[in-house]
Amino acid sequence: MPGMLAVLPSATLDGLEGRSIRVEVDVAPGLPGFSIVGLPDAALQEARERVRGAIRNAGFVFPPRRITINLAPAGLRKAGSALDLAMAMGILLGSEQVRVGPAAVALIGELSLGGEVRPVAGTLPMVAALARSGVQRVVLARVAMDEARLVAGIAITGADTLAEACAAVRSGRSRSRPVAKPRVTMAGRASAEDDRSPVGSRTQAAYVTDSVPDLAEVRGQAQARRGLEIAMAGGHGLLMVGPPGVGKTLLARTIPGLLPELDADAALAVSIVASASGEGPIRGLRRIPPFRSPHHTASAASLVGGGPSLTPGEVTRADHGVLFLDELAEFDRDVLEALRQPLEEGRVTIVRAGRSTTFPARFQLVAAMNPCPCGYAGSLPEARCRCSASTIERYDRRVSGPMRDRIDLWVTLPRVAASALVGQREPESSATVAARIAAARARSAARGDGRLNARLRGHRLRAACHLDDATRRHAEELADMVDSSARGTERLLRVARTIADLEGVAVVGHDHLDEAAGYRSTASRSGATLAS
Repeated sequence: MPGMLAVLPSATLDGLEGRSIRVEVDVAPGLPGFSIVGLPDAALQEARERVRGAIRNAGFVFPPRRITINLAPAGLRKAGSALDLAMAMGILLGSEQVRVGPAAVALIGELSLGGEVRPVAGTLPMVAALARSGVQRVVLARVAMDEARLVAGIAITGADTLAEACAAVRSGRSRSRPVAKPRVTMAGRASAEDDRSPVGSRTQAAYVTDSVPDLAEVRGQAQARRGLEIAMAGGHGLLMVGPPGVGKTLLARTIPGLLPELDADAALAVSIVASASGEGPIRGLRRIPPFRSPHHTASAASLVGGGPSLTPGEVTRADHGVLFLDELAEFDRDVLEALRQPLEEGRVTIVRAGRSTTFPARFQLVAAMNPCPCGYAGSLPEARCRCSASTIERYDRRVSGPMRDRIDLWVTLPRVAASALVGQREPESSATVAARIAAARARSAARGDGRLNARLRGHRLRAACHLDDATRRHAEELADMVDSSARGTERLLRVARTIADLEGVAVVGHDHLDEAAGYRSTASRSGATLAS
């Protein structure tokens, strides 16, 4: 009996990008065997047992023949379990237990031994890749349909089991509801007619309301609150230094309630990263800027990305959002040094033997640290600190000079008086401060290409500041006073530009420069002090 060849489209994930795959299944006479070729990883090699069990437990017969599956293109490494469903369907088609309908259909999904179809990470970029390649319909796990529907120009059919997927392939008809306003075009960009998923909107609103503390809960610390507002308005890096319990972490955790929602393109980019990272379920475009807070024991690979399959790290998962590093000096020095490229360039390039992947990393760094190992150096009237001067100096050096030079704002938080904690005066709420931040960002975006002030460089920065001769000389004096590098001088101008935006002023003046210079870091016994 001659063999049968079945060819089905599917997709895999390569970094953050979906890649179209042709699953070629040859069911031929001969001794029973099952082999997979085309650079599969270990998870794909193990798919043989998942596919075998799923076919049997779904009520079909696993053919006792020689089965060879080729995943084309053969030169592209394939990883994960997204090809399980397509391989199983190819075997059923090749053994003539299922006949395909009038139109070809792509399949994405992992199979359980019982035949259930499970969702996989990266559904959004994989479906977008299939749409770009001209595929008209895709069958995948029913729970992943909302995420797949974010892609325009392709019909989506959900299936809970392999048997349901077979029924969809036989019929050749989509069982999904029509998409009235597609959110992602085939080119992979957000549609102008984007409307938000009701489920996704409720989830985001609940996140901001219930999980994020209000800025009104932070009492005292007026200077730190001001520094946080400036940092959020301009996208500047911020480091808060102070003893335990003064509110550093609490301040940082109010950030998601201070930032404006993302525009359509940024929301799409954030949603793609979330999908590829397995942060499901994705019900709609993610409008809330991401806020990532890895533990100080995190490795360099987990922070910047890497691993056997070159997966994105925390800096990429914080793209268009905030990366918060609590206990900054407790991070391994090599881990912190790995942040220098993404902080400067807004992307991170991971290179391995024969492979190279670039991930986006346009994040805002916010960090907090104690002034010494015990946390009390120079912060209390009583002598609670028992750290020696050499111990404090070594602790301070854990954050290198080049890393310090990439942080725009340094704030020292003193101990809060009891009267401020129990007093009747209510501080400003997150909503009030968020309105000023949104207005300042709108002024910044209206000046040019939509960049935040923290991303301004060279002539764009000088043009945005509108410095006259006297103000220019004052900026030079301040830069010399704090011994700024070229990067530090630009940082001074960027922060001053943001302060002027918060005041609604078009021209940067002396007062704005003076306040910006006040957030300059200097080495001292407390680890950082505000320059006068």
